[in-house]
Amino acid sequence: MRGWKRTALIVGSCALIVAMVVVWMVVDLGTADGVASVVGASVGVVGIVYALIGGAQQPPSSFRVTRTGKSAARRGGRSNTGITRTGPGGGPVQASATDTGDAEADGDGSGANSGIQLN
Repeated sequence: MRGWKRTALIVGSCALIVAMVVVWMVVDLGTADGVASVVGASVGVVGIVYALIGGAQQPPSSFRVTRTGKSAARRGGRSNTGITRTGPGGGPVQASATDTGDAEADGDGSGANSGIQLN
């Protein structure tokens, strides 16, 4: 989260904190408890709506590989002169590979990569 969204979140949070302190000082604790419940429920609903309309989208991961060297693997080994991304990616990927080197794998289970490998 960046820019005006972050600023709005900080200002809104500070305003809620000040409002709760004022309520605690002005009214009795029973009323303050009710106000805190309503504020908490409202914030929860706003968070759910924000997530549902796409406010929590991940920006795409960006990978670029250019002019890599030669990659060679022998006897079950693995070689990489580019980028390897393993595990749960979660989200869209923008990837490009240009002018990459030669990749050579020799033997069972060997693997060579001179570009981008997404697992």
